[in-house]
Amino acid sequence: MSRIAHQVSSAVAFGDFVAEAAAAGRLVVQPRMGFSDPGQMRSGLIATKLADATTVGTITLDSYTRVGADGEARRALAEGVALNGYPIVAHEPSTTAAVVEGLRGRGFPVQIRHGSAHPEPIVAALLGAGFTATEGGPVSYCLPYSRLPLRDSVDNWSRSCELLAAVPDAHLETFGGCMMGQLCPPSLLVAISVLEGIFFRRHGLRSISLSYAQQTDAGQDEDAMRALRRLGREFLDGVQWHVVVYAYMGVYPRTPKGALSLLAGAARLAARTGGARLIVKTVAESSRIPTIAENVAALEHAARAAERAGTAPAGDDDSAVYQEARAIVDAVLDLDPDLGRGLVRAFELGYLDVPYCLHPDNAGRTRGHVDGAGRLAWSRIGALPIGHLVTPPRAEGMTSATLLTALTHVERTFDDERLERTAQMTLTTTTAGTTTAPPSPREHLTSPVTRTVMRVQDKALTAAREYLRDNGFTELLPAVIGPVTDPGGRGSKQVDVDYYGHRYKLMTSAILYKQASLLGFDKMFSIAPNVRLEPPETANTSRHLAEFHQLDVEIAGAKRDDALKVVEELVAAMVDRVVTEMPAELEELGRDKDAFTDLLSGAFGRVTHGAAVADLRGLGHAQSADAEIDWEGEAILSRKSSRPFFITDYPKGSRGFYDREDPAEPGVLRNFDLIAPEGFGELCSGSEREFEYARIVARMRETGENPAKYGWYLQMVREGIPASAGFGIGVQRFVRYLCGLDAVWQASAYPKIPGVVSW
Repeated sequence: MSRIAHQVSSAVAFGDFVAEAAAAGRLVVQPRMGFSDPGQMRSGLIATKLADATTVGTITLDSYTRVGADGEARRALAEGVALNGYPIVAHEPSTTAAVVEGLRGRGFPVQIRHGSAHPEPIVAALLGAGFTATEGGPVSYCLPYSRLPLRDSVDNWSRSCELLAAVPDAHLETFGGCMMGQLCPPSLLVAISVLEGIFFRRHGLRSISLSYAQQTDAGQDEDAMRALRRLGREFLDGVQWHVVVYAYMGVYPRTPKGALSLLAGAARLAARTGGARLIVKTVAESSRIPTIAENVAALEHAARAAERAGTAPAGDDDSAVYQEARAIVDAVLDLDPDLGRGLVRAFELGYLDVPYCLHPDNAGRTRGHVDGAGRLAWSRIGALPIGHLVTPPRAEGMTSATLLTALTHVERTFDDERLERTAQMTLTTTTAGTTTAPPSPREHLTSPVTRTVMRVQDKALTAAREYLRDNGFTELLPAVIGPVTDPGGRGSKQVDVDYYGHRYKLMTSAILYKQASLLGFDKMFSIAPNVRLEPPETANTSRHLAEFHQLDVEIAGAKRDDALKVVEELVAAMVDRVVTEMPAELEELGRDKDAFTDLLSGAFGRVTHGAAVADLRGLGHAQSADAEIDWEGEAILSRKSSRPFFITDYPKGSRGFYDREDPAEPGVLRNFDLIAPEGFGELCSGSEREFEYARIVARMRETGENPAKYGWYLQMVREGIPASAGFGIGVQRFVRYLCGLDAVWQASAYPKIPGVVSW
């Protein structure tokens, strides 16, 4: 997919943006993201905008702001305490304006999400900052989150709706399709969502979204979505409206695979039933606040699932869900011409009564349960006006044990025994991404996806060997162990082995051996295994393995530009061979061969490290000027580009001692990285090499390396080695990009994820 293809238009209102995307057949995906630090909030919005999906931005507010404790929010900001969202009232309007400067209004509307029963200060602040889209409702933002009397919440929301209605293009989303998030049969969720939508309309809103939260059964959810859309047509005629789906709001799966599977189900639900927008959840939902990268990974995962969803077969528009919801809506509307008073009266009479809700204004006489088919059903209906439609089964009272079993039904369904066995670890996270755990050896090796990916890898490596041999390169079998290896970086560790009483290393990189090989060959290459014990937190970057292979190339007498030319031609040869000879395999993997048009049409882009740093800082990402581009920054730059590009001229100190310092520009290295487009990140690193003994020893000491460790290498350098340039292409990373895979382990026949002991 191309981000350009996903742009709906420039400068459109929230409701219009979603409508245009829906008309084009694209599901809008949206995170639940909020950070108190303005820089981090801006980075989150940038990453959302650059995600490979049709997205809208979110600024989710913090808990202090939700309850009106703005003084506490300001105190936390002054003390540098991180909050669980963005305190829009506590921040100066100019600060909030800076967060979205250059982002909002160019095909990227932003919604403020909060959770407040007294939203007037929030609405005033968001309107003052130029935002026109928010969400909530007098019922849905009172009963689950507040002890404020419902009557007061209705009054507060009446005034807030009027503030919003005075602004052109204002959009308001009801949260009523969620409520407690679990064990509430869908008919009541649908009814409350519709009632709040009608409330918004009667208070002057002309752009509205109705919400529905994914529940326990896909078929029942489809019935609920059809019911909600039918009721929308019946009660919201004449205003702009759409349906937004929430990924499951109850107890979330703990395994990455379970979480992603549940999210994909929510995306399919929205895509198959006419939902226009999806609020995603991430693999971290069961344990903590997700990172930016985890949010982006969830957005992209949901977008891909929606694209493959198809359309649901025609269902029953007059389903039980519709009949119950319609009966509830009609009964509430008949209570009072003023719907606000009608909502209050409905809860007093028990016409609206949310199971297991402890708010003082909720009667608490209804109960729901998960039936034997996995659907939500009524155990007790209290005074709900659906007695002519529902006869609850005679059931025993709910105990704490049976309640817990019901609440964890979805989690257990998606974290089944197989998923637990293949993911028996808690995957920690970084700000760079997320991945699922590999399946068992049999499942992985017999998977049609694995077999197809391995055939693509074989074809790409065959093309690489042919190109290199045709251009005078000799393939050498690489060293696997040695007394010393590449010093590594970014926290990775080396593996020691006992070699006849001596401590040797498994190769983390063939760089030193490549330079040694030039004593016998002017041009050499190898396909080398590498083992790097990356930090466990890199398990979730989607791009790290503890064991991987590298296509290494070294050229005697070459300069950096010579190496860059070989990289361009080599990569193009590998891609062209696969695109030309394996179109069916790419189609099977869902990879659009048009994604490689720019790659095959000419030279790659080129940008200096300094320019990349300036670009990232301009986008609000706090990239150090003295270090490698960090993983999140790399992903941001990668998503911005439609073709591969080189980052050159890293600062001295950011890379190993073997990267040559530019004689004409001290402090700058003659090196490069190749960055793939579409968010796939780094594919290749290379440089001109230091080859003079005194300079290498000096550089070793500057980087904290002990020259005594490198005895055999330095003896060889002292005796003379050729000047050279070279590079290494990560085979699995390259194949991941080529095949459009979610994670790099999918490009390995025998995947080993950092921190995870596996086969």
